[in-house]
Amino acid sequence: MREALTNILNANEIRVLRAVYESGPISRVHLSRMLNLTRGMITLITKELLTRGFITEVGKGLSSPNRGRREVLLHVQPNASYIISIHIALQYVSYGLVNLNGDIIAKQIITYQFGALPASVLEPMCNGLEELLKSKLDASRPILGVGIAIPGIIKYSEGIAHERTLAGWENFKLVDYIEERLGYPVFIENDVKTITLGEYQFGTGNHVRNLVCLWLEDGIGSGIINNGRIIRGGTSSAGEIGFCEFILNLPSQKSILTSEQPKFWGDLVSFTNLKKTIKKGVDEGWTTVLKKDASIDDYIQAMETGDPLALYINRLLGQIVGKMCLFLIYSFNPQVLILSGPLFYRAPLLVDEIRKQINTGVLRTPIDAIEIRTSILGEDSVTIGCAALVLDHMLNASVMNSENPKVYY
Repeated sequence: MREALTNILNANEIRVLRAVYESGPISRVHLSRMLNLTRGMITLITKELLTRGFITEVGKGLSSPNRGRREVLLHVQPNASYIISIHIALQYVSYGLVNLNGDIIAKQIITYQFGALPASVLEPMCNGLEELLKSKLDASRPILGVGIAIPGIIKYSEGIAHERTLAGWENFKLVDYIEERLGYPVFIENDVKTITLGEYQFGTGNHVRNLVCLWLEDGIGSGIINNGRIIRGGTSSAGEIGFCEFILNLPSQKSILTSEQPKFWGDLVSFTNLKKTIKKGVDEGWTTVLKKDASIDDYIQAMETGDPLALYINRLLGQIVGKMCLFLIYSFNPQVLILSGPLFYRAPLLVDEIRKQINTGVLRTPIDAIEIRTSILGEDSVTIGCAALVLDHMLNASVMNSENPKVYY
């Protein structure tokens, strides 16, 4: 195993690095007060971090009231080290290199057939990663670790996804495989929680202490940050709202999006069901430019031009997702609710409908206080989130579970 951050820096050095990372640019005086360390200790630690290239001096702040001179400010050096990001999706795996600012240095994608066995996917991916590291990596800069995002319920102690994951991947020793092949510390997380960490560390929820991220694509899920920490739950299934049964408060026979049978929330709002709904609307004779085999891109374009069927589906979808948002707001009382996924950042009319639904809520205090934001990470949200996952583990190493160094709370 190549060196992890905990082998390179001691506990106090990691504390200082974390403080600079989350609060920088910041002066040594403020670090001393924040961390309750003497100025002499801060001076020694920051000197070591400067020597190793983890932080840099970026300028001067306001003058100190007592000393009458401007304090030198410290900031994390973005390219001090790198993180490997791996996103395992339904029919592709993406992998890349990300710096400490969340900037993607390089990214590549390998497609595979649905149901392919893990080894047949991971072997060419690891080969590609090794070539990528040779061409892009500054040999003097360490790799902090590898972040892996995959659908499903994660069993952290075993490094596997063990329920509702990809066909053929259930209970595969994914962490062990990647660690043995690449030689770096590896951390695994559910894909939506990974996106949430990315939004908290680098995105539109940057260091908002209490937030919820709602992700929508071919299914729906949520991630929860409480007091700056990701909520995983007793079985790591916190936020899995897509499996809740939901009956829309409308006559089901009048809605082309729903049926008389209860459905999971994730089924109702999935891209698959949206395409079926478009076909149903065309069959029922709606005035529309959409064809029976319309894509999601076609649907978004039709909505933008005022297509009656597209706008009707948008209203139905907005009602359902808006009710889900109310559930999350009432349950977790976040400061910020982030909407993540291609429909949100490409279809502002859907976001408008969701806002309308949220504003119909009865309990006004949490609604009046909430701020609704759309993700700024876009298609790179999982890649960037994997880097945030590694940082979340590395910079919180001092509070790790003593029974299992891979599990953090």
